[in-house]
Amino acid sequence: MLGTSYFELAQAIYKATNFDDVVDLLVAKLPSLIGTEEAVISGTSPIAGVCSVFGHGPMKKLVQERTEVMNRLIGSHPIMNRVDFNNPGDLGFAMSDYVSPEEYRNAEFTRQVYGDKVSADVMFGLLVAGVRRKAYLTCYFSTEGLSVQARERFDAILLTVRGVLDRLEAYNVERAVRQRVFGASAPLAIFFLNQSSEVCPLNHAAVTFAESHWLPDEAVRQLTPDQTSKIDLVVDGAWINPVTADWRDVTLDLGAGASTIHALPKLSGEVILMIPIAGKDPNAEEAVTILTRRQREIMDWIAEGKTSAEAAIILGISPRTVEKHLEAVFQRLGVENRIAAMRRYLDLKRGI
Repeated sequence: MLGTSYFELAQAIYKATNFDDVVDLLVAKLPSLIGTEEAVISGTSPIAGVCSVFGHGPMKKLVQERTEVMNRLIGSHPIMNRVDFNNPGDLGFAMSDYVSPEEYRNAEFTRQVYGDKVSADVMFGLLVAGVRRKAYLTCYFSTEGLSVQARERFDAILLTVRGVLDRLEAYNVERAVRQRVFGASAPLAIFFLNQSSEVCPLNHAAVTFAESHWLPDEAVRQLTPDQTSKIDLVVDGAWINPVTADWRDVTLDLGAGASTIHALPKLSGEVILMIPIAGKDPNAEEAVTILTRRQREIMDWIAEGKTSAEAAIILGISPRTVEKHLEAVFQRLGVENRIAAMRRYLDLKRGI
């Protein structure tokens, strides 16, 4: 049985609001739950290999100090040819599932990375399975022979953490995009770069940009391999942790000459691209197309000083409907009340 301790840890992880909280819970609570000496989380990049190590114990320190050696010798890992580390499945697995303790201890990778601090057995689990970042949970055991209960609890926690980190990554992307859009001093043309190296317009300003600078039948802009590699290299350094990335600027020509483009990578492999457009948008209404027509009508009346009840009478709808629209407006504009919403709405209409 999983037991009370498991459910307490799972509940705490589910409530976590950032990656660091998840790490702290795992390294503090998981060892006693499954009988491991220490839990370590490592983040990997397709460009740099192991690039970040999280934890609080001596094994974390050792791995962090020997990351360069680990990346250099990863091809000689004792089970590298027996497990697809990029897609190991939904459950955790142990070193002893594939090699004997003696073979593990004598492997060059083990000797060079761990030296005389080699563990009797190790369990692995894939926490983040993104294209641009992966993260692994590694638990080190001082004794051989992992119990069935330890494996069950490890697998259950692994699945719980995966779901939470997926949610946090989606939230982090949404927040970063919202902050960039609403903090911009000029209109932004928004595109996304897919895994086929195609740049696709996402908003009205991007469509206008494409119509002005791309060929008439060019629905998407195909990047060259050099352009794609340049973006990949820049955004590889954007990750704060395996589920949180920040904006990076890259100079690129998308048809209007070389310009500075804001780039935000996603775990899926896609990259959000934003290009500041000089001057104000000639059509002010396009600046607030994140709101529906009805929501813009309501905000126009709110800006005139009308109450929800008065706006409801004017528009022929119920006050409750007005309030529901306002709740959606607050969320889309990233504000908490109608005064802030009104100010932000008017700024958007003016192209600020």
